[in-house]
Amino acid sequence: MHLHRHSFELSKVAGKPTSGIAKDVVMLGGYQEMEVDFVADNPGRTLFHCHQQLHMDFGFMALFDYA
Repeated sequence: MHLHRHSFELSKVAGKPTSGIAKDVVMLGGYQEMEVDFVADNPGRTLFHCHQQLHMDFGFMALFDYA
């Protein structure tokens, strides 16, 4: 998973705590979940997506906007 224009703190991967790790990209296995915390301090449009092209082709991406 990749979050543009921000870094985030990875707090859990597959239910295991990982607090304190700063990232902007995390590779996940099939059906894995992650939890992140980030500070929304760069207003505007931001892209969030998977780095696997097939996943993006099927819509695994989102553009969000905040003020």
